[in-house]
Amino acid sequence: MEKLKVTAVLILSAVLLMGCGKNTAKEDVLPEDAAGDAVVIEEESRNEVPKATEEMNMENESAQVIEPEPPQEEMVVDPEQLHEPEIEQKEVAEPIPEQPAVNRMQIVFLGDSILDGYRDESGIAYLTGVYCDADVYNLAMGGTTAALTNYEKSTYEEWSSRCLQGVVHAICGNVDAKILDGHRAGEVFAMCDFSNTDYFVIEYGMNDFLSGIPLNDEDDIYDEYTYVGALRIAIQRLRDSFPDATIVLCSPNYAQFWGKDGSYLGDGNMVSNGGGKLVEYYRVCGNVSADMHTLFLNAYEGIGLDTYSADEYLEDGIHLSEKGRRKYAEKLSEIILEYEAEKNN
Repeated sequence: MEKLKVTAVLILSAVLLMGCGKNTAKEDVLPEDAAGDAVVIEEESRNEVPKATEEMNMENESAQVIEPEPPQEEMVVDPEQLHEPEIEQKEVAEPIPEQPAVNRMQIVFLGDSILDGYRDESGIAYLTGVYCDADVYNLAMGGTTAALTNYEKSTYEEWSSRCLQGVVHAICGNVDAKILDGHRAGEVFAMCDFSNTDYFVIEYGMNDFLSGIPLNDEDDIYDEYTYVGALRIAIQRLRDSFPDATIVLCSPNYAQFWGKDGSYLGDGNMVSNGGGKLVEYYRVCGNVSADMHTLFLNAYEGIGLDTYSADEYLEDGIHLSEKGRRKYAEKLSEIILEYEAEKNN
C-alpha cells in the first residue's frame, strides 16, 4: 500500500513537470499578432526622446557659446624693412580731356601710386571714366602721403609738399601748382577746370602707413601731420571751394609685406611700423568718412581682396593686379552711379 502511494506521487510529479515545461515552450513562441505588437512597442521605445539631465543642459549651453576671435598679434617691424615696391613704368595712354562735353560728369582723382602707377587702359581712373561715362583728371602721384612729414613746412608761403593737402591747396589756389611739376599730374592739373568737378576721389593711406605717419591726434583732429587730420583738412577745403562737388573717400587696400631680403613680414592685419597697422588706417579712414558724410569705398575689405585672393588681386603685395584694378574701378563706379541715381530721383 505504501508502495502504491509513492508511485502515485511520482506519477503526479512527472505530469506536473511536463505541464510546466509545455507552458514555458508556448510562452517562448508568440502568436503572429502578438509578435507584431511587440515590435511596435520596441520601435516606440527606441524613438522616445531621452530626457536631458541638468548636467547635459549645462554642457550644451557652454558648447553653444561662441568665443570671440582673439585679435591678431601685432608684429612691429623695423620701418626700414617696409618699402613700396617699384612699378614698371608703362607708356602713358590715359587721355586728358581738352574740351569736356557739356553736362558730362567730371571726376578728379587725388591719390598715390595705386592710381598713378597705371595710366593706361587698365588703370583705375581710366576704367572708372569708362564705366561712369565721365571725363577723368588723374592728379595722383606715386610715393605721396595724405599727411605732411615732420621735415615739411605747413605754411602756404613755404609750402613744397606734394602730399594730398598740397594738391588740394593748389586746386583751391592757396599754394603754387609748381609743386606738381615734373609729374604727369602737373600736365593734367593745367588742363582741368575744377569748377566743373562733380566728384573728387581721394585715395591715400598706404604710404602714410609705410612712412609711419601717426594715425591721429586726439587733441587736434585737424593736425596736418596726422593721417586723420590730413583727410579732414582736404575734405573741408574742397567743400569750402567746391560746395556742389561730391567727395568719395577711399581707404587703403589690403596688402602683404616682404622685407628687403625677400622674407615675408606679414599682412596689413599684423604688421605695424610702430604707429599702427594698415588695417587701422583703413578703419580711421572709414570713421572720417562717416563723420564728415562723404561717400566711402572700402578698398580693404570691399573689393574681394583678402589673404586668400591676394595672389590674384595683388601683383607685388601692395599694388593691385589688372584684375584687382578692374574690381576696384567697378566698385567705385557702382558707388558713384548709385549716388547719381538717388540724387536725380
